[in-house]
Amino acid sequence: MNRALLTILLVGILVFGTFASGCIGGGTTTQSPTQTQSPTQTQSPTQTATQTQAGKVTDAILELGKVTVVDTGTSIIIVGPKGSEPSVSIPSGKKIIRVTYVVDEKNTVPVKKLMEEGQGFGAINPAFFRDTNVDALVIAARRETNPTIRTELFKALYILGNYYVPEVILGQNRQLRVYWSWVKGRYYHPTLPERYDLLWEDKNAPVVDTGIGTYKNDPETYVIATIGWPESFDPAWTYETFGWEIWHEIGDTLVTYWKEETEEVTPDLAVAWAHNKEGTEWYFVIRGGVKAYDPWNDKTYPIDATDVVFTFWRVARLGHSVSWMVTEFMNVSASQALTEEEFDKYLKEHSLIAEYKGKTAEVKSLKELLEFFGYNGPTAGVFKLVLPHPYAAVLNILADPFLSVVPMEYLLGDKYEEALKKSNYGKNPDAWAEYVQKGANDATHQLMHKKPVGTGPFYVKDYQENSYIVLEYNPYYWNATDNPGHKRVIYIINNDAVARVQLLTTGTADVAAIPTDKIEDVKGVTKGNFKIIVQTELLQPILTFIVYNTQREPFNNVKVRQALAFAIPYDQIAKVVYNGLLERNWGPIPKPWPGYTEYGIIKYTYNIAKAKQMLQEAGIDPAKYKIKLIYNAGNAQREKVMTLIQNIWSQLGFQVTVESYEWPVYLGKTEKGDFDVYIVGWVPDYLDSDNWVGPFLYGATKFKEVNIQVSG
Repeated sequence: MNRALLTILLVGILVFGTFASGCIGGGTTTQSPTQTQSPTQTQSPTQTATQTQAGKVTDAILELGKVTVVDTGTSIIIVGPKGSEPSVSIPSGKKIIRVTYVVDEKNTVPVKKLMEEGQGFGAINPAFFRDTNVDALVIAARRETNPTIRTELFKALYILGNYYVPEVILGQNRQLRVYWSWVKGRYYHPTLPERYDLLWEDKNAPVVDTGIGTYKNDPETYVIATIGWPESFDPAWTYETFGWEIWHEIGDTLVTYWKEETEEVTPDLAVAWAHNKEGTEWYFVIRGGVKAYDPWNDKTYPIDATDVVFTFWRVARLGHSVSWMVTEFMNVSASQALTEEEFDKYLKEHSLIAEYKGKTAEVKSLKELLEFFGYNGPTAGVFKLVLPHPYAAVLNILADPFLSVVPMEYLLGDKYEEALKKSNYGKNPDAWAEYVQKGANDATHQLMHKKPVGTGPFYVKDYQENSYIVLEYNPYYWNATDNPGHKRVIYIINNDAVARVQLLTTGTADVAAIPTDKIEDVKGVTKGNFKIIVQTELLQPILTFIVYNTQREPFNNVKVRQALAFAIPYDQIAKVVYNGLLERNWGPIPKPWPGYTEYGIIKYTYNIAKAKQMLQEAGIDPAKYKIKLIYNAGNAQREKVMTLIQNIWSQLGFQVTVESYEWPVYLGKTEKGDFDVYIVGWVPDYLDSDNWVGPFLYGATKFKEVNIQVSG
């Protein structure tokens, strides 16, 4: 592990909003273990039915079958079961990257069961698509640490995602931020929202009644007019942008990004960290003096390393879709809380590697480690995090708000001391299984879902579901200041775009979620010496796309998925619906991140004749299929997209309807595979190309081994 592995490229910004892993030839279908097979097709429990393709499939895909061969333009990627060989001739003159594997049949969960568990866009991709060779490439890219080899693997995954098209990429979003010029200090980060205590307002900003109690929008209050509702106030349960937005304000993670910084994380609740040479054990020294504030009972709880172990373990235990980032990359059962003395003793016998601000050092004592990070304040124990395999982007994940540290004492109540002792004070976290249950009925989840408690700069003071949320500045915040940029934040929830325009133009809100077709309604609006600012300059690493349910007919047929991808009016959607703020992209990696490529891909364009031809080749009768297109209520843009698609797919002969659901209900349906086709956007969880190809393509196949060989 070294700093180069964690270096990333800033490509855009994060906007506030609700966005939030086969056979080739005529008539053959891409299937999973839960689909009906024809009598002539056989497959293993983990591999989709495939048929060896004679000759190349596309300019980039040379073979699909038991072995998959992809030409990335710069390398040849060969992937297949251990001992298998490609049937095509491998071109010379390019680097050969070969991935072989052995499937762990016993631990590979059937797709149907993952649906029942609500793991869509979590343990498995949102389309519930499974192809073993694709899955092996995803795992190979995760375990590889050489950035050059990883990029080639990502290119192959982009090409295969473009071909199999479990999700149709409508485009890559351009920034749209709309706010009053009296708001100062705004900044941009690709994954994290702004911290509102770091923004401020002109002291001459107007004072306007918000319509919520006695609250006024004054220079000390940041008012956001938006849509939707957080999936949950429990950080271990929320997996969408609104919930993460809230927890970035009310919680603290071990590490974070300072404003626009993207190349390196900075200390938050961890003041220093180091890892072993293999990159499989990480040690985080926890900041002392941190308190979690419970506004519901006006109490505080001191935070230490045991709370950190509990936080990580609890995410895995609850098992919501967001937990995949813990269960896939971390072994929380083997992780522990250590005292400073235990850690110092360990360092005397096992030196560790510390990396920070471009420097690397081998440290042999706690004192050396703290001095390396320049910290001389109090500490509260050490969190030992164990990884099953080294992962280059692990620190990026630790900055995600779903890993905000929560107080174990608050969540366990009168069972806290008992649970603490049974776990040997965080040495055996699995002892907590007696106190935390799996799933939504767990008592700790129900408590945090309704009454969140965190350590961040704000706390939740009041809320009314689907109406408003009020955050107040936290007097117990470890880094509190007497003069924060804002002392409170108010979210006004209104799913009517015209009403949100009114909230903004009257100055009731400082910033608002304005759809692209309403931009002209706010441009040029002034209030005294202030004006509304509309920003659209930057291309964000955010993809907007529709998702097929590949477990349902006819979407289990790759030819049908491709045909329907040619029956989407991309240009009309970009220009009319998104006002030009959607740029074409054809696969599961945004420009210009490592792995994005246009080499040999299918560039889907609106071509109704080609769509009809491909449906005939697929051997299906569209008139026999009813398709329901769904979107989240209040999102006018997505409603328009689905209506456009409805009209075109109806022309192909399908029986197509459109329905909407409130955001939490919508998420529940999509996570459980209760849909035909839905529309969503993907804001990256963390800054690594794996956080696109993994969530978009990984079919949750488990492997006993994955091997990577490079030659040429």
